[in-house]
Amino acid sequence: MKITTKLAMVAVTVAAVAATGCGPTENANDAGAAATDSPRVATTTSAPAAPTTPRPKPRIKPPPPAPKPTPTPTPKPTRKPTPKPVARSTCGAPANPWGYNFCGRGSYLYSPAADVCGYFDCIPNFDNGVGYMVQCNDGMYSMSGGRRGACSYHSGEGRAVYGGP
Repeated sequence: MKITTKLAMVAVTVAAVAATGCGPTENANDAGAAATDSPRVATTTSAPAAPTTPRPKPRIKPPPPAPKPTPTPTPKPTRKPTPKPVARSTCGAPANPWGYNFCGRGSYLYSPAADVCGYFDCIPNFDNGVGYMVQCNDGMYSMSGGRRGACSYHSGEGRAVYGGP
């Protein structure tokens, strides 16, 4: 082997021993170096580095969520009570929403409401009448008031029905 190759091997060995902390140091005797006929290689040794533990990154806590405002309940509007219409006397006429009566308030009723027979007991041909509304003597109602022969099949004409308040 060549001397340079040996020299390289010794240098590698010394470096390896120095790295592990064992073997010759700078103050050691030169006998080992003289035996190999190689120049002395200066090495520096250092203490092995302390293992580093990874430090956890500080966690930044997000701010607590803002409390949701409590919704203010919207008060429901209170309906004003609808005043009940004053019940006026119909003077014996059936109760009805139009105020039709026997009292003489208002005028003769020539055009009663379409559903008047829902409140008054009308004769079968009520809609064929050409006069004003009357009560026949048997209690039925006709639209032939003021006409000759009105209520002829119902014991004759009784009293007129008036429309008005």
